[in-house]
Amino acid sequence: MTTLKSGGKTKSVQLPRPIDGHENPRFLAGVLHGIHDAIIVHDVKGNILSYNNKLLKMLGICDEQMQILANFYHFSADDINFQAGRKYFADAVNGQDQAFTWQIKRPADGVVLDVEVFLTRVLDSRRKMIVASVRDITDKKAIEKELIYSEKRYRQLVEYSPDGIIIHRDGVVKYVNPAAAKIFGGAAEDILGAEVLGFFPEEDRPRIAERLKKLYEEESSMPLSESKIVRKDGRIAHIEFASIPFSLDGRMAVQVVIRDVTQKKIQEEYIRYLALHDTLTGLPNRDLLSDRINQSIERRKRDGQRSALIYIDLDGFKPVNDTLGHAAGDIALKEIADRLNESVRKSDTAARIGGDEFVVLLEGVHDVREIEEVAERILVNINKELTIKGKVFHVGASMGISIYPDDSRDAVKLMAQADRAMYIAKGSGKNRFVFCCE
Repeated sequence: MTTLKSGGKTKSVQLPRPIDGHENPRFLAGVLHGIHDAIIVHDVKGNILSYNNKLLKMLGICDEQMQILANFYHFSADDINFQAGRKYFADAVNGQDQAFTWQIKRPADGVVLDVEVFLTRVLDSRRKMIVASVRDITDKKAIEKELIYSEKRYRQLVEYSPDGIIIHRDGVVKYVNPAAAKIFGGAAEDILGAEVLGFFPEEDRPRIAERLKKLYEEESSMPLSESKIVRKDGRIAHIEFASIPFSLDGRMAVQVVIRDVTQKKIQEEYIRYLALHDTLTGLPNRDLLSDRINQSIERRKRDGQRSALIYIDLDGFKPVNDTLGHAAGDIALKEIADRLNESVRKSDTAARIGGDEFVVLLEGVHDVREIEEVAERILVNINKELTIKGKVFHVGASMGISIYPDDSRDAVKLMAQADRAMYIAKGSGKNRFVFCCE
């Protein structure tokens, strides 16, 4: 006892002390029966001297049935378990505390329980005794097994996933599955430890760096995104990827699911190419030409230069089809398309808008003489003789020219004016060019 003063009052307080042999026997029995674990007291041969109620509950038996299980070893689930138990018990008899996991077979139904056992030797005035504290951990073991199984199953799913999966921490790759290694064009060991940013083209790195910063700071999933990566072999691949932060060994990491969409991109580009190009000659078609004319007009508004349209209708092309058929006509059109491309500058556009009609868009010309030089070059190249299947043909071109902004500031009107000038050229002798309003 000790005396304490609080608020001017004095009171006596019982200080805590260890339980010892002077306790009331009924009190000690109450403590043992109130403990959550099963308690068994043995002699040095393993014979049971006493136990608490938790043991009966664990084994599913009553006091009468307990008399049959008179020895510690009778609880053993199998022989190997029995031999291990004997060794632990012998060491406890020698004064060495023992803590181990064991298996006991429940007499009530034969169910095997996983338990944790703690053995310690105690002495009274007459003899040595071994006290066993037994805790049922069957559910805990089942959960551990399930976790191990789940982890194994998850690892298998990740390893055999058709999608690439990488895990990175602090921007460094910590794990890569086979599918991801294939996408990145190397072996797993070539990718592990690499910086994530290093896989992206230089121009995309600021965007990816911002995404990584947001991931680590906000710890929230990032939606599906597209990007290019530079593979280990130097090739460019297109990927879709989504990022999910999670806890790994107590620290934040990011799992990234990756899908290679390179072939999809190639197909999309090819479909787009087909939609905007003439299938026979490969030149831009009317739709792509119209878009480029509008873009050219916007550029001219800024730089104050001129653009020009040259509308071309072939002269003398019909005999090719009539003499050798449409297949020969296709060969001739391809040759004319090549000659047009050779005649214009890289900044210009040569397009086929149907049949034997072509249009050339000249970008950023300074004066009429510059337009005339290109038109004359086109005439010379088209006028070169065509040899198809051993026969020689001579094809010419009637061309009409309109100029932005001199003739119009509207793309549709510019095309119409160039078309009208072409008919003037055709009506005035063919194989020549005429400017709008001449």
